[in-house]
Order: sequence, then C-alpha cells, then structure tokens
Amino acid sequence: MGGPLPSSNEPGVANLNSELGPFTWENDEVRVNIPYSAAGVSTTILLTSKFTGKIMLLDIGDGALRDLLAMGRLDFITEIDMIAISHGHFDHMGGLHSLLGFLRMMNRKEMLHILLPPNCVEAIEVIKGFRGVYSETLPFAFLYHELSDGTGFDTDFFKVSARQVEHFGMECPTDEEVLMPALGYRVKVGGTIIAYTGDTRPCSAIEDLIRGADLAIIEATHKETPESSRRAHLSESEATSLAKLAKDHLIIHRIPDIER
Repeated sequence: MGGPLPSSNEPGVANLNSELGPFTWENDEVRVNIPYSAAGVSTTILLTSKFTGKIMLLDIGDGALRDLLAMGRLDFITEIDMIAISHGHFDHMGGLHSLLGFLRMMNRKEMLHILLPPNCVEAIEVIKGFRGVYSETLPFAFLYHELSDGTGFDTDFFKVSARQVEHFGMECPTDEEVLMPALGYRVKVGGTIIAYTGDTRPCSAIEDLIRGADLAIIEATHKETPESSRRAHLSESEATSLAKLAKDHLIIHRIPDIER
C-alpha cells in the first residue's frame, strides 16, 4: 500500500484506499488529491492551497479531465495556476490537450503556466499544436517554461524548484544509455513542502528532493528491485527507504493488476 496513516495529532491526514488511488493528504495549508496513478496508464496530482483556493497540477495523465470533473467541482477552471509535467511519457502528459480544450470551451481568462523538462518534445508539440489551431479564439494566455536541474519558477501561490532525475525510456534506439528529459519537483505552498519524484531510478537528486519534505510523493513501479541498472523506475523497497527522508509520504504509480 502507500505511506503510513498519520494519527489525528500528526500534521498530515492521509487516506489510501487502493494501490492505484484515490490518495488524499492534507494539513492546515494544503490539500493533496491523487485521483488515480498507474504506471503506463495515468498519473495526475492536485495541490490545492487552503488559503487561496489556487491549484497546481503535478503531471496530467490520460483521463485527467474526467478525474477533475469526477471530483464534483468546477473551480479548477479558474483556479489552476500552474501545471508541472515531469516528463513526456503519455501517462504523465496525455491529458494536456483535453484540459486546455476544456478551459477554452469554459472561457477561462486567467494566465496559465506550464513547467517542463528541457526539450520535452512530446508536451511542447501538444502546446504548440493547440496554440496554432486555437490562437485566434483562445480566451486565456498560457506559457511554457523549460526548467533545468536546480532551477525554479514561482507564482504568487506556488514556489517550485526542479531537479533532474534519471528516467530511462524506450526512446533510446541503441545499446547506449540515453536518459530522457525528466524532472522531479519540490513545491512550497505557504510553509508546507511537497516533493514529487516523477519517474526515476535511484539517484542522488531524489534524495535531495525528498529530504525534509512535509510530504514526499514517490513512484514505486517495480515490485522487486531489478538487477539491471538500465531501468526506468524505483522498486517498492527503494521507495520505502527514500520515504524515511521525509516527514510523511505517499507511494504511487504502481502497475495495474490486470490479467493478460
């Protein structure tokens, strides 16, 4: 399952119903909702400031719009301040076009910021394509920002720093090890720090990312730790070990248990 359930006198309150979600966590400053997270399917994480009502999305996988609507609230139309995409795999950014289209249909007016790893071509092409088709009828402005290791981006509501993590994908066509552009994020909401690993194998960056965070959201796709170093994800034991560096944690991005 995921992270430990805090007792009532601890700062965070977590709810874990299954290995795929929904997951919730909150304290006095921020509410975290993860409606669904499954490796190779979709991951979307909502951070909502309790003081301002503003929302930040960490990744926006396939079905993200349906997940947002299923929560029974429409405030996200105006309140999403920022989207941070960890990398270009479809299960982490496949819902971007649908969300942008819905915000356009609902006549959103507010500026939207989208954070990306450098040269995240999958997300950049979606953004450019959407803007190219709808630029003359788009009621809101949106910008994308490519973040490199150790850089950050702040709005009035969320303070974000990025670390480059090590994610290996099928995009590598040779035997040489080529890692895809991928980031983990550390987000400050008020005085609360939320860390998100994205997809990664073990690396020093995620230790720095997680250390001291009020909540660490950690992927744990592998049931067992693979022997090969040429891999894309953490194992459950690695994620559990990393979680000790944070004050609380949620473990996500499991493989769905589906018969083939």
